[in-house]
Amino acid sequence: MNYKCQKFALYVDFSIVCSCLSSISLLAGLFTDLNQVTDIIIKIIFPLSFWVGLGFEEFFIWKADSLRKEIEYYEDYRKIRGKPGVLSISKTKSGAIADLLLLASLLFFVLFIFTGFGEKVIQNILIFLLVLSFRLHCILNGKNFRYKKYLEKRKVDRSV
Repeated sequence: MNYKCQKFALYVDFSIVCSCLSSISLLAGLFTDLNQVTDIIIKIIFPLSFWVGLGFEEFFIWKADSLRKEIEYYEDYRKIRGKPGVLSISKTKSGAIADLLLLASLLFFVLFIFTGFGEKVIQNILIFLLVLSFRLHCILNGKNFRYKKYLEKRKVDRSV
């Protein structure tokens, strides 16, 4: 793989990492009500980390998309066609896992909300899983991740 392809793959990986780190901040609600100082820190730092992580995730997705289009135009690689990740379902194995997690967390969350079952801990964990799996659904079923997988496969095929 050339330098642009490696940089592209790195951007996609960074977007996934930022998505995970940002979503983890949603679990901060589990640590509130400890003491007044801790609550203030949690209520400032974790929402900030959520939005900063989301911003960096979008930045790396934008950079990867821009670089993918450049690679498709100037290099001898095929073009990826299809719908954006948010509209695609199970386009990759990783995407299918994210889709199943999204569906399961949504069903359990709705079930627990309507039945009144579940405590704060379970509901916070389900919200975390719901947000994380939706964001991963968008990334892992998207054009950039599929192109990354294509480039990895092409690298293996050329080395034989």
